[in-house]
Amino acid sequence: MKSKPALKDPPSGATWIPQRAAAVHLGISERTLQRWRTAGLLIVGVHYRRKFPSSNSPLLYQLERCEEAMNEACFRKVQTLELAI
Repeated sequence: MKSKPALKDPPSGATWIPQRAAAVHLGISERTLQRWRTAGLLIVGVHYRRKFPSSNSPLLYQLERCEEAMNEACFRKVQTLELAI
């Protein structure tokens, strides 16, 4: 069973932005954000949250944390490739 990472306080001045704006800023599609949520790369409460506590509420993202997750995922893949050589 996976353990959940400890929730960190958002960086000072951090803002939560709508999904479409986050996708544009990160240079990916909204569908990719959904795939990353499903795959566990983005964690609820850390990288994204709902605007209101309702299942129909739009999602908001914290860009700095999403960028960190992207960088960590890329770094892990590079290490795996280097070990295979």
